[in-house]
Amino acid sequence: MAGSRLLLGPLDEVHVEVGRVPGASVFPVLSEVLGGARHGVPRRWRDAVRSALPAAADTLRPLFGPGSGWIPDLLTLTGDVRATDMRSVLAGLREADAQSLAAEVALHHGDAVPRGWQRVLDDPAGFLGTYLDVVQAAWRQLEPLWVRADALLGKEAERVGSAVVSRNLDGVLTGLSPRIGYADGALELPSCGAEHFELAGRRLVLIPVVCGTAPSLYSLDRDDVVWFGYPLPGAGRLGPPVASAPRKDDLVQLLGPVRAGVLRSVQPPATVSELARLLNMGASTITYHCEQLKAAGLLQRERYGREVRQRLTGRGAALVDLLSRPAA
Repeated sequence: MAGSRLLLGPLDEVHVEVGRVPGASVFPVLSEVLGGARHGVPRRWRDAVRSALPAAADTLRPLFGPGSGWIPDLLTLTGDVRATDMRSVLAGLREADAQSLAAEVALHHGDAVPRGWQRVLDDPAGFLGTYLDVVQAAWRQLEPLWVRADALLGKEAERVGSAVVSRNLDGVLTGLSPRIGYADGALELPSCGAEHFELAGRRLVLIPVVCGTAPSLYSLDRDDVVWFGYPLPGAGRLGPPVASAPRKDDLVQLLGPVRAGVLRSVQPPATVSELARLLNMGASTITYHCEQLKAAGLLQRERYGREVRQRLTGRGAALVDLLSRPAA
């Protein structure tokens, strides 16, 4: 197998983790939909995401085209390989420093910035805003699949943990993916070059990917970890999302988009500032709507240490559940 070679060293000295990283299951789908990359994403998953993307997604296609190669971890949604909640991944994108991203792109490409990346340099904030909208639209389609995969992700963590304890990690590494080879203490990963890397005491994070049978997604040059994605065993049994005709959102129809968004975003309980970031609104606006929902008996305030968080009442939870169920 031609590609990058990662020298692991003695396996009994390798610190291995399994990462539940939802962003690593979203990015391969976007890569196929927008760039035609081949990660083994079933067609119906691709179609579900493609139909949900905003028109502005077309401006991102050059980033995912043939030969695009390097992409910052921020954009592959894997900047934090311990982020198990997509809300925190989206918050990270929302709060990212656009100028820092532009500087990273300029540093990597030097004087030969590809056309697709030039937009990041010309309008970094606008680019990040569009990218956030695209990722959120894709996640809305893929979140139910991620939820259904929870038990399989737990079993996979147990499988790898058992292999480490029984000193059978080589058996796990040998059968991870058709795109990942293992032999003689080294992993071979697909890439355009033939570079050699060493684990050198860094953590090795294995990230199961729910949406793809042959993902090609990894990072070898971080100081803290080396990680790569591989197909989650058994994910094919979950089935692709079932296409359905769009229907009205009953909760939005009843309460309006802001109050519906607040009620759906306080599971788990959240502060006003967290809600403001998640819903991209001012704190004063969120405070007003929280007060109205509290007066209606749908929301209540609770103190958690120094923080005051908004949480659903029993009545609020029942309303969200009732009006969020699929139509019979």
